[in-house]
Amino acid sequence: MPGCNAPEDEDRSRITVAEWERLNRPPRGAAFLRYHWRTFRFLRTSAPVSELQGKQQAFREAIIASVAFNRPDVIEWQIHLVRRYLAEHESYVVFDNSKKQDAREAIRDLCRRHSVPYVALPRNRLVVSRSHGQALNWIVRNFVTRFGPKVFGFIDHDIFPTEPFSVAEKMQGKSIYGSVRRDTPTPGGWFLWPAFSFFDGSLLRLRLDFAPSYEFHMDSGGGNWPVLYRSIDPALVRLAEVKPVHFGPGDDPSQDFFMSIDGWLHVTNASNWRRQEIDRSKELVALLRQAGGPEQPDVKFGPI
Repeated sequence: MPGCNAPEDEDRSRITVAEWERLNRPPRGAAFLRYHWRTFRFLRTSAPVSELQGKQQAFREAIIASVAFNRPDVIEWQIHLVRRYLAEHESYVVFDNSKKQDAREAIRDLCRRHSVPYVALPRNRLVVSRSHGQALNWIVRNFVTRFGPKVFGFIDHDIFPTEPFSVAEKMQGKSIYGSVRRDTPTPGGWFLWPAFSFFDGSLLRLRLDFAPSYEFHMDSGGGNWPVLYRSIDPALVRLAEVKPVHFGPGDDPSQDFFMSIDGWLHVTNASNWRRQEIDRSKELVALLRQAGGPEQPDVKFGPI
């Protein structure tokens, strides 16, 4: 049923439409051809490193894909809290989309030490939303479809579970679950924010597209609007509850707040794609330590 709306939920946009369009101008002419050639090569290139730690059987049940980007300090805390709280922690895989070689080496070493499956994505010459969206497409087409899990999904590297959580429980009776975005001028348009989104394995029969949509003016994940979201029965959708976590002295959304998404703490902007005026690492560590329990990691955070 074309044009169906997402179930009602308060929409807290991560980025304005104008800001997204400024950072993601549609490629034209030679840039258009270059974008599609780079995407074609990227999606068809094998992983340079794939160390699955013998967890392949767990991937038949679920695949929880974390997309790392230049921040081993952030990933170390995520590994700790995923193991502490996530029921599907055996299905957790770090997919490394880092631009910096030293970051890739550090994240790979970290995953080895903790026996966490690690997959290095091919060198990704795309930028901003294109880079992230095509990284998700690579994961689905080159990894997830190999195992055909009952459920699969994505989390960003800067989001941390802070209480017991089961993806399978949230997905019971649903086809998709996650945090909704409606920051698009497309009438009735919406999509799941791919940094916290989960899908029934039966949807792998569709040609899912997690790239940004220039036609519908949507950020990463918006490519699934015409493929999936526009026609899905709202009864098959579960939306996460998003609440602000106030830690600063003011009311600036990017400097004084984190987000809580169904009990997961999301930092926002750990990749520094948008210039951050203040360092929020002390406030982040304080909140993580409240959830960390015994044997929590001793991590020195860079500015965040």
